[in-house]
Amino acid sequence: MGQLLHLVTLMLLLAAPPEALAAGSPVVIVERSEVVHNFTVDGASVRTMFRDALLQYTKQTSVKTAWTKGIGITPQDIVGIKISASGGPVMSSRKPLVAAIAESLAEAGVPAYQIVVWDKLEDELRESEYFPRPEGAPYRVRSVIPETGFDEHVFYVNEVLGRLIWGDLAFQGIKPGRGQAQQAQKHGEKQSVAQMYGRGVSAGSLENQVSNKSYYAQLVTKICTKIINVPVCIDNSGVGFNGSLASLALGMVDNTRRFEGEGGNWGDPAIAEILDRPFVRSKVVLHVMDALIAQYAGGPDFSPEYTYPLGAIYLSKDPVAIDSLLARRVDSWRAGAHIPVLKPMLQYMQTAVEYGLGTADPKNILLIPLP
Repeated sequence: MGQLLHLVTLMLLLAAPPEALAAGSPVVIVERSEVVHNFTVDGASVRTMFRDALLQYTKQTSVKTAWTKGIGITPQDIVGIKISASGGPVMSSRKPLVAAIAESLAEAGVPAYQIVVWDKLEDELRESEYFPRPEGAPYRVRSVIPETGFDEHVFYVNEVLGRLIWGDLAFQGIKPGRGQAQQAQKHGEKQSVAQMYGRGVSAGSLENQVSNKSYYAQLVTKICTKIINVPVCIDNSGVGFNGSLASLALGMVDNTRRFEGEGGNWGDPAIAEILDRPFVRSKVVLHVMDALIAQYAGGPDFSPEYTYPLGAIYLSKDPVAIDSLLARRVDSWRAGAHIPVLKPMLQYMQTAVEYGLGTADPKNILLIPLP
């Protein structure tokens, strides 16, 4: 598979006009399917893959200069590694890749206590086995909800009203109890953490707790000075593809359920508009797509029957380029399995192009495959 991708990529590069190669968004792809074994990945191989990709992308000879000169991270930065923790132990951002990133940042002089692995929900982090780390660990693990919270002074406004749930900044009530989860399991219901939070006990009428605002996480506005986004290649019934754009945007603000599904226009234009803020643009310095095990249906929960052992890492500063490349591969797998393709739900990617967040045109993407 890796050799086939390499051949196809070279053919695309040869077919592209020279001006496109010069101006294109570079995307480094390392695809080694042999690193995947029964829903686990070989940590040493993943570390090598990431380092190879980082050095190739930045055109540097050392990890230290790759981060400092190539990406612009300094030892003074508080670096947030934004992961996707909604897929449980198997389909969340994989620990070997996260560890490889953290270790390489340490080589660049970033202290361990200034490397923060985070996602929105503490419960999802725990379910994905990202637990609080002891002092001296290579990185810290922090959540937005309930630990660090949202910034009451920085928000995104969208005319679509959303019913607030536990964890949203303006929600008035208490967290749902474990008893509700156990009761749901007795009736055979499969519920996500977000669904359980939607059953939080309100101090007033739930119907009256609505808002057109989505507040940004303090991890984004105040705590982190640089952010590395590490999403997973997986579909999402609410926004189509839970890639670099969607997982980052919906993971950094509250009151997001209103953007999902047909009623929320599958995240369009909200996803692009959430990311189109100067402080987001300046802080998010790199996207490292975990496509080691790809899932093309049933997401964002883990559905083993729809997985593919791709063994790939995509690395770029352009989230649209990464997502557009992988969304096409996901749709080819879906079509082969006679599942409706995601393309009709992915208008937010084109909107992201219009906002200048990246490119989705293959002619303007410079693919850099590594063997």
